[in-house]
Amino acid sequence: MPSGDYDPETTEPEWQRRWVDQETYAYDEEAATDPNTVFSIDSPPPTVSGDLHMGHLYGFTLQDFVARFERMNGETTFFPFGYDDNGIASERLTEDELDIRHQDFERREFQRKCREVCAKYEEQFTENIQGLGVSVDWNHTYQTIEPRTQRISQLSFVDLYEQGREYREKAPAIWCPECETAISQVETEDDEQDSHFHDIAFGVAGNDEEFTISTTRPELLPACVAVFVHPEDDENQHLVGESAEIPLFGHEVPILADESVDMETGSGIVMCCTFGDQNDIEWYQIHDLDLRVAIDESGHMTEVAGEYEGLHSAEAGEAIVEDLDDAGALLDRRAITHTVNVHERCGTSVEFLVTEQWYIELLDKADEYLEAGREMEWFPEKMFTRYKHWVEGLQWDWLISRQRSSGIPFPVWYCDDCGEEIIADKADLPVDPLSDDPPVDACPACGHDEFEPEEDVLDTWATSSLTPLINAGWDWDEEAGEFTMEHPELYQFDMRPQGHDIISFWLFHTVVKCYEHTGEVPFEQTLINGMVLDEN
Repeated sequence: MPSGDYDPETTEPEWQRRWVDQETYAYDEEAATDPNTVFSIDSPPPTVSGDLHMGHLYGFTLQDFVARFERMNGETTFFPFGYDDNGIASERLTEDELDIRHQDFERREFQRKCREVCAKYEEQFTENIQGLGVSVDWNHTYQTIEPRTQRISQLSFVDLYEQGREYREKAPAIWCPECETAISQVETEDDEQDSHFHDIAFGVAGNDEEFTISTTRPELLPACVAVFVHPEDDENQHLVGESAEIPLFGHEVPILADESVDMETGSGIVMCCTFGDQNDIEWYQIHDLDLRVAIDESGHMTEVAGEYEGLHSAEAGEAIVEDLDDAGALLDRRAITHTVNVHERCGTSVEFLVTEQWYIELLDKADEYLEAGREMEWFPEKMFTRYKHWVEGLQWDWLISRQRSSGIPFPVWYCDDCGEEIIADKADLPVDPLSDDPPVDACPACGHDEFEPEEDVLDTWATSSLTPLINAGWDWDEEAGEFTMEHPELYQFDMRPQGHDIISFWLFHTVVKCYEHTGEVPFEQTLINGMVLDEN
């Protein structure tokens, strides 16, 4: 090779190894005595759900520009790297990689499989980021499933519980029948799907009158608990106070008036099923309606569906339509395209099921979280609008429990007799209630001495939202009786870099968690990048 030619395949790996071996970009703790000379970056831990792609490398390149500029500007720069490996994405990766289902294994065995699969991908993550020459401090890395992070995540749970910001409730929740777990509002997205509008004839109990209801979900007919008419709908006002007969299933439900009925859709008369959508949930609560659950956790029909029991809801829908047609109750069926709520992880249409779940209160403080967002400097500035719209559109508190195998356990037991919640002591964390004993020998409420462990795990975002506190070394000092930080000079972090697609996920939840734990927003400015797109 002629002298002077540059051969990247030999030159670049040599320099990359040297930078890592000599800790060229290590955070200089001795020089970080003055917080004003420290520049701290709360870098995103990539989700261990597969290989890194160009979007990840693009994002880390932007972060690297900032880190290198600040170092050259004389700042002691903190630029860590994390691996987000505790959630449903890593679990699904393991299932796909090994062609297994988590339900078929004892929890600890499946968790071991998860760790092995994730370790392989995390090694590749490291090679990719080092190969790109990103000036990460490899002395400051973390996994969201490692014991130190588990302790911080469980400390967060205990602190919010003690503040009265968390509660456990049996209530309608958004449910993914494919993943068989509850999910939060932020994990759903809109998907345009082909469907059909069905005009179905309902009878009025006690006479021969009929009326029409239009629905895209005939499989919910067995779950119908009421029919609603708008109070200003003169044509149908006479039905209010009567009872409707549900075709095929034969049970009777009340016909009620409610202002939230959309008179412009279908016939203007709607059925309420427990549960088809957010409207159904609100009507169920406001009007104190019955509960009829026709679809189970795996998306199959329950005994409420009679002869359709055991069918998948999609199959049941088709069978019910055929039977309605045979019975002369199907008046029309026409193809439409409509927007459906799906789970962003797997693309499955979500259901609404009544389950017992843990929540963090959000709705009562939405205005405060909006103001907290305004305290940060946004780059580009227009991205604050995304945050604002999300906060203003919140309809649910944050559902943080998941019915999965791999994740951080809730540090909770329940009295086997009275159901009293027993919370782990901070000094004992991290704990796993499936293998560890509760901190008491007898229930403080009733004296009973047997306990049930909480089997659910925390939502991955309940942990990822703590990255500023993980990086700053947040912990509980038992002797001092207070929370402390190993590196208080890092907090507030100077910059949160991330993609615009997770403003409602990562950024909002980080604001919530850190605001509740520290009383201040976690970073001074945000750097929001766009997406690398292909032709699709």
